[in-house]
Formats: sequence, C-alpha cells, structure tokens
Amino acid sequence: MTLESALAFGGTQDDWAATRGRITYPTRAQVLETAFFLSRAVPGNIIEFGTYQGYSMRVLRDELWRAKVWDRRQRGKRLYACDSFEGLPEGYEHLASGTFATPVPKLRGVRIVKGFFDASLTPELAAEVGRVSLAHLDADLYSSTVTVLDWLGPLLGPGSLLLFDEFLGEDPAEARAFAEWCEKQGIKVALLALFGREPSGKGDSSDRRALYQIVGDQRIDKPAPLTPDRWRRRLSSTW
Repeated sequence: MTLESALAFGGTQDDWAATRGRITYPTRAQVLETAFFLSRAVPGNIIEFGTYQGYSMRVLRDELWRAKVWDRRQRGKRLYACDSFEGLPEGYEHLASGTFATPVPKLRGVRIVKGFFDASLTPELAAEVGRVSLAHLDADLYSSTVTVLDWLGPLLGPGSLLLFDEFLGEDPAEARAFAEWCEKQGIKVALLALFGREPSGKGDSSDRRALYQIVGDQRIDKPAPLTPDRWRRRLSSTW
C-alpha cells in the first residue's frame, strides 16, 4: 500500500463544509464493534494507543466481556490501554500541544500503560502483551504512529487487525506513517473498510477511519455470530 493509493481511494476533497448534517456517518462505537467482531477469529490480545477518557476502550471491553460468555476462545484475551494522559506532545491540525490532557480514567479489567509511547512501549511490555489480535491506533501524530507501529510489528500475525481512528483527513499523518511502515517491513495488508467521520482535528474536511488486516499464509475463518445473535436471527426467520 502506498500513501498515494490510500489518498486516491479515500480522499476527503474538503467535503465537510458541503455535506455537514446531510451524511449519516457510522458512530465510533459501531466501527469498534465491527473491528472487534472480526478479531474474534484471531488469537491474541487487544491493545489501544491513545485512550483519552476511555470511551473506545470501554466499547471494546464491553464487547469482549459479552463475547467471553458465549465464545470460549475469547476468555484468555486481555485488554491494554496505552496513553500519556498528558495530551498531544505536539500540535496536530488545528489542535495545540497538550490537547486531550486528562486524568487517568478508571477502566476495570484493563491494563493501563501510562506514558509517552517512546518511553512506555518497552520490550518488557511487548513480552507481556504477546500476540495481538486487534490494535486500535488513535495516536493522531505521525511521530507517535511511527513509534507505535515499530513496536507493534513483531506482535502481529496473520489476521491481526489494525484500526486507525484518524487515517485520512486534513493531515493524513497516520496514513503516511502506515504506508512507510508497510513498505519498510514488506508486510502485506488488506483494506477491509474505510469509515467516514467528522473532522478529528477541528478542520473543514471530513476524516476516515480505516480497518486493515495483516495477510499471511494462514487461513482465517470468519467468526460465527454469538449464540444470542443466532437465536434472534433464527427466530426472525420464522416471522
């Protein structure tokens, strides 16, 4: 994947001002739920980079808790939330450094890793996390995303999913970092979805969330619906 191909496929063309209020973007929770559903078929833990007040991690935690009741393969999975909680270390789009500073949220059942990524993402943490099934990257900055991807790479395997929160927009920093990382590592990825969203950095063009999957030689089966969903669908088919 190249940055040019990503921009060509998902470019925003300064569309926010012209379409505001007339497009129904999927919510962040809906995107996270989709990413989690697909990750159920992949072994490994779930990790987030850029947690802020914990909304996204709470969605992932709730989905994992629900899945553990009905899918035994999910019961060993753990959750990690990585953030400095001191805000952006440098400006991003129209946001000043220090934006998103917040007290550390209370996240029951989640291992919180506090600190800027270049200091907190250590070899010891990598050994603890092990294989990753789903990584949610909400680092905003090019430099932060580069640091995350370089640390995360050895923990990914066939089928691992990468969800970027601000992939394309006024400053496609995450897309640049990802394109360069893919080329440097020679990793094959597949774009599963681009999701429209409001501007992440208070700009005038809409952004895109992007969901990618690592492609390897191993077959990855589609996750089956959880038992309550199967019951509901079977019941509705009789109406």
